[in-house]
Amino acid sequence: MAQGMFRPAKLLVAIVGKYSGELVVSVGKRSGARGGTKAVGRGMARYFTGGGNADAAVSEALIFSVMFDEADTVVQELLRASLEAPEHISGMALVIDVAAMIRPGDEMNNAQGAPERAGSECMDTGNTLITCIITHGQADEIMSVAREAGARGGTILGARGTGTEDDVKFFGISLAPEKEMLLIVARNDKVLPAILDAVRKLPVFSEPGGGIVYTTPVEEFFILGG
Repeated sequence: MAQGMFRPAKLLVAIVGKYSGELVVSVGKRSGARGGTKAVGRGMARYFTGGGNADAAVSEALIFSVMFDEADTVVQELLRASLEAPEHISGMALVIDVAAMIRPGDEMNNAQGAPERAGSECMDTGNTLITCIITHGQADEIMSVAREAGARGGTILGARGTGTEDDVKFFGISLAPEKEMLLIVARNDKVLPAILDAVRKLPVFSEPGGGIVYTTPVEEFFILGG
């Protein structure tokens, strides 16, 4: 039976307007992306076609796993498609470097452990992805505070916690099964530390089990359809 192998890879995260997801999936597949995940959320930024009250816009987040040497092709094809049809593909996208991705059945010489890096070092675009995983209903307050600290916008996705009754008893905390994920891209200047400082002071993060926040360097960041 084939075992999962470690591969150097990229994650391409595209956040686009409602009904654009299938088109983005089609573009990704034909340009080399081998798989993806689509989630429906709420756009909290002004990336999307329609302007006006973009806070109420429904958005779709597409997360593709892309092999290291295929990333540039997928990115360029997605950019080209968005420029040719901005009315159908508008939003934002970012590329995240992944040190080791497990994929079933991939052939690789150093499959026994995490792979050696291939290609150049991760590029510094001056952007960081802030991910907040919190109890359902908390994301709007966090987004409001982050916006006051300089965030231009974000995307809220529905999620589900994996905590069991045994986890609750063991840790002595209350775990809510319904979660939200808030994704914010921030500049690595004064904005990033200001957002993190403002968010960490919120009551939701003062209680065990309230939520977590983590940051990820962004290798590439670009606007679609612009």
